[in-house]
This record gives sequence, C-alpha cells and structure tokens, in this order.
Amino acid sequence: MDLFAQTQQQHQAGNFEQALAGYQALLADDQDNPQLNYLLALLFFEKGKLEEAAHWFSRVVILAPDAAPAHYNLGVIFFEQGDYSKAAQAYEEAAKLCPEDGDIFFNLALTRKKLGQFDKAFSCYQKVLAITPDAEDVLYNLGVLCKDLHHHADAIWFLEKVVKNNPEHAQALNNLGYLYHMEREVDKAIVTFQKLIALDHNAIMASHMLAALTGQTTAMAPDTYIRTVFDSFSEHYDESMVDKLGYSTPAQLREMLTGKDIHRFPFTLDMGCGTGLSGESFQDLTEKLIGLDLSPKMLEAAGKKGFYDSLHETDICSFLRENKTSFDLFLAADVFIYTGDLREIFTLVNERAAAGGLFLFSTELADQGFCLKPMGRYGHAESYIRDLAQETGFSVIKVVTTNIRKEKEEWIAGKLYLLRA
Repeated sequence: MDLFAQTQQQHQAGNFEQALAGYQALLADDQDNPQLNYLLALLFFEKGKLEEAAHWFSRVVILAPDAAPAHYNLGVIFFEQGDYSKAAQAYEEAAKLCPEDGDIFFNLALTRKKLGQFDKAFSCYQKVLAITPDAEDVLYNLGVLCKDLHHHADAIWFLEKVVKNNPEHAQALNNLGYLYHMEREVDKAIVTFQKLIALDHNAIMASHMLAALTGQTTAMAPDTYIRTVFDSFSEHYDESMVDKLGYSTPAQLREMLTGKDIHRFPFTLDMGCGTGLSGESFQDLTEKLIGLDLSPKMLEAAGKKGFYDSLHETDICSFLRENKTSFDLFLAADVFIYTGDLREIFTLVNERAAAGGLFLFSTELADQGFCLKPMGRYGHAESYIRDLAQETGFSVIKVVTTNIRKEKEEWIAGKLYLLRA
C-alpha cells in the first residue's frame, strides 16, 4: 500500500497524528497539489482546528479556484468564527460554482441575516425552495425572517405551511402563537398555545401566554420566559424601544429626583438593567453602579457601554438575598411588568437599603391589585403599590402618571414611583 492510501486509511479511521504526518510527507514532495491541500484542510476541520483548516482551504482556492467544497468549508469556518462578511464571500463563490446546491444557499441565507441583509437572506431562501420545494427548515426560517421584519401575514403563511406538514413542529407553533397574538387573533393564539403545551408540558412561554390570554393572573413570569424574550430582543433592543416605541422611562425616572434627592449615590443597584439604558441616565449620579439581568445577551450589550462597575446574571430576589451590600438607590425601569406579586422584592429592597435609600421604578396600570394582561405583562394599581410600600417600610415620595411606550402605535400608560426607605 502506498503512502497516499495509508494516509487516507489513517484519516478515515480518525487517527489524526498519523494522518497529519502522512499528508505532511506527501506535501513535502508535491506542495501545490490541490487534493493533498484539501485533504489536510479537511483533517484539521474535522478535528475542530479551524485556524489551520482555514489556512489550508485558502491555499486550495488559490491552487484550484473552482474547488467549490473548499469555498463552502471556508464559509462554514468564517461563520463559526463570527466573520460573517468573509463567510458570505466564501458562500457566494461556492454558489457560483454549484448553483443547484441548496445547502450553500441555505447557509448563505443564514449569513446574510447575521449581516442584517434581510432582503438578500429572503432571496437565498427562495432559491433553496426552488431547488427543494416545501423544505421544512427553509419554510420555517422564512417564517422567522418575516416575523423579525414585522411582515406578520407572510410569516404566518410560511409557518402555517410548516405546521400543516409537521403538526408537532414546536418552534413553528410557538412563533405562530406569538404572531396570532400580535395580530389579535386571540382564539387562534389560544388554540396554538394549547397544542404546544400538549406536546410539551414544560412549554413555559406558551403556558405564560395562555394564562395571559385566558384571564388568569400568576405571581410572576417564569425566568425562562423573560430570558428567552430578551435574548432574542437584545440585538435591536435600543433601536426598537427608543426609536420605534418612544421609550424614555429611565430619563423620566431621573426627572423624579429633585432638590436634596439629586446627589451622587455611593451605591446604585439597577435591577433588570437590560442593555444599560438606565445606566446611561444615572451614571453621573452614582459612585458605583451594579446591574442585574436574567438575559446574558442583554448583559453583554450593557457591558459594552461601560457604565457598570459589575454586572450579574441573576434574578432580583436571589441577588438581594445573597448580597449584603447596602444600596443608596434602587432602579427598576420597565422591570415590574414581568412580576405581579412585588412583596418579596419590596421587602428585600428595604432590607438592603441604606438609611434614607431611594427606590425608583415604573409600572403599567391595573384597576386593582395586580393582574396579568393579555400582552403577557403585569399591571399594578397605585393603591396596591401604596399599600405594599407602607407594609414593607417605605414612604411614597412622588407618583407620576406617564406614557411608558407605544404598542400598535398607541401609548401604554403607566406610573413612575419614588419611594424612600
């Protein structure tokens, strides 16, 4: 058996070191052989050594520009490394060489979406459908893409096709439930969430939304629900909330501070800090700013802004129970819309408040007590907040009625509160 055959045998058997030695020996005598360069690249690729694989695949496309698999694998590597521009270029080259290969266009669509090139992503998915009509993963991704673009009717059309062919496609059902809900097709949303729960009794998001749509009030939204919502929202959160929905609650909360209450606070806790919008409004009023959030992707965005001294992926109550620091200012902007029963939070905030510590937060409205509203958020009556504040040791300093954000082009009313421990 010659060296090439022996090396391929070692490669196929998964013997990395022996195969590597064989390819290196072969290349020493024939360094510009495209096949040998490709096989060595593939060896590194299969071992997860992406830098080395990219080097050798790059040599292949120089030596043999029509080597479509090398271009394709470069696309896979660059995508994995987060270099989406290079990934798109590599996939484009592969697509030119193999215009009937649906896998190439599917990966190119994913890459275009990462680059924010949604129209090009849509076009790529359509090319895949032309090659493989009714491909489930393509129809699903087209539905999600249309949902992200707020083309809800188109999204529903694609996702309904997925569910028609596969009634147990949980992700399609979940997205359909959301879309029906957003389009105020409540009966369809309820039926869809019920189907999802029947498939998976741990369908936490569906259970929460079903409760909201059927008039049930729970104590709080599940952590998993909150984390999933905001992880998916994190990339465009600031743009969506501030520019499109008119959100300015952090700035409005800052305006609640007047007179002697405007000073630099030694320790501030931003409870549910999100991407750091409250940090931006209060950074100049605090010596040390700590942020909490359940969403790792929101925390990542907040960290990039540089406003916080530390960030913690945790829920409010767990942090307050475990951390013995006294805080001078507590912030909760647009946070309590995901918690109905606020008693434990108020109690723990009061326990961790320095003498005279301030508590600034916003709520959406409710007629009495607290309630889970059809959009999946909680509202709180002013009487509930006042009673709870008194019972947990706070003085109510100021209450302001305001607009929180827009929804379907209509303002959502809420209240801002300033309490003192």
